[in-house]
Amino acid sequence: MGRAGDTSIAADASPRRRVVVDVILLLMRNGRILLRERANTGYGDGAYEPPSGELADRETIVETAIRVASVAGVLIGGENVSLAHVMHDVSGSGRIAFFLSVSGWAGQPTSPGMRWFPVGDLPTNMLDRVRVALRNYGDGLRFSTYPAFVTAAIGGSDGFHTLNGFPGSDGPYWSDDALADRRRAGRHARRSPGHHGSPGQHARASLAALAFG
Repeated sequence: MGRAGDTSIAADASPRRRVVVDVILLLMRNGRILLRERANTGYGDGAYEPPSGELADRETIVETAIRVASVAGVLIGGENVSLAHVMHDVSGSGRIAFFLSVSGWAGQPTSPGMRWFPVGDLPTNMLDRVRVALRNYGDGLRFSTYPAFVTAAIGGSDGFHTLNGFPGSDGPYWSDDALADRRRAGRHARRSPGHHGSPGQHARASLAALAFG
């Protein structure tokens, strides 16, 4: 027991949890998305995912994005990235992935294993969490969890959707009205190739067409 006035600190205080932060780039061109084949990582090797990297100590998310793009052979600046989607992956020890839309980039992707895929014909051997995130992004969701979830409630504030769910479902559950709205969005995206909007809107429209083609 400490003396009067001492501050007591519990000896069994739990250490702070450290969560891995992934930064994933969505580079799209002419209805195609850039994916890379994972190799020599020990997890998911042979599966495809967009260019990605882990946030390093004292590094901002934008700095990680610039570094990941450089490794892929693409030159970008902070003004070229915008937030597309955030996924909380609770399938293991915990990861949070920031999916960033990239616009106005320069260069030619030359990293080994890089390939362009039509958004309507993605490879079957994709990392499942990435496939789920892209589908949710195409649905207009800004945040989701993985493994699969069902939406007990959807509330919005400035486009940010809050989802409550649990593992073990086959995927998100939509009401008939919500599902019809998303199908209409997908059809509109396919009919309006000349629509003028932000790069993030173009990417989301393309993925909406994929999700509800």
